[in-house]
Amino acid sequence: MLNIKISTLIIALLLFAGCNTGQTNNKHKNSGAKTVVAKTTRAETADNSAGYRLMKQKCFICHLETPDPAKRSQMIAPPMVRVQQHYKPAYPTKEAFVKAVVAYVKNPSEAKTLMPGAVKRFKVMPKLIYDDKELQLIASALFETNFNNPGAMNRTAMQQAKLQLNNGKKWKLKKQTMQKVNVVVSKLQGFHSDNLSAYHQLGKDVFNLSKALLLDKSYKNDLYKQLQAFFHGIEENMHSLISAKDITAAQQQTEILKKKFNRFYQYFE
Repeated sequence: MLNIKISTLIIALLLFAGCNTGQTNNKHKNSGAKTVVAKTTRAETADNSAGYRLMKQKCFICHLETPDPAKRSQMIAPPMVRVQQHYKPAYPTKEAFVKAVVAYVKNPSEAKTLMPGAVKRFKVMPKLIYDDKELQLIASALFETNFNNPGAMNRTAMQQAKLQLNNGKKWKLKKQTMQKVNVVVSKLQGFHSDNLSAYHQLGKDVFNLSKALLLDKSYKNDLYKQLQAFFHGIEENMHSLISAKDITAAQQQTEILKKKFNRFYQYFE
């Protein structure tokens, strides 16, 4: 009788251990699956949010989600990921980002754009009448969404490689244009500060120069493409300078911009 009880107890313990082992293995499997999903899919919270669904319904009509070379000729507005990449450096907090995006959509203009190249190509977006709450949800989702876009905002090597002379000669720019460039370059070359906000302002000065030249309607065709190629080549650097978190990072971007503007004078005069 005692032997039967002991045998029964042993079997029960083995069964219990087997169940625990199966549960442990399942936990490991599930944990592994979650890890893979986190690496390969868009941010779950953004993808399933009301804001992201609204973005699909209202924004993707004109904007692609991410660049698609096969649809380049069909584009009528910049991809949403590019909008995100331009606004986040200028407005790094979610609150400021949402406020800026909502303000622009409600009253778009050249004066307020952060994407002068897109405005030149697609014109200023039309003024759309959206509910404020919907706009805030869309802007919030735009801030949070991981578009899993393999290309960075700046494609420096590709853009800089396109720079070429005008039949062996430098491209002629207006006197006023060169004066604006000289002012910014002079400030860059002689810039020294222990104040991070001063570096941020320097980045904004470079951006304002870029914006003024890219929106100048007198520059067209091949000349405009060369200007666009140059300023696309410094795009990531000026935005990184505007949003630099410390003096060291700001100094690095400033040095890069100095070198790149030296290249400007090789192609323009």
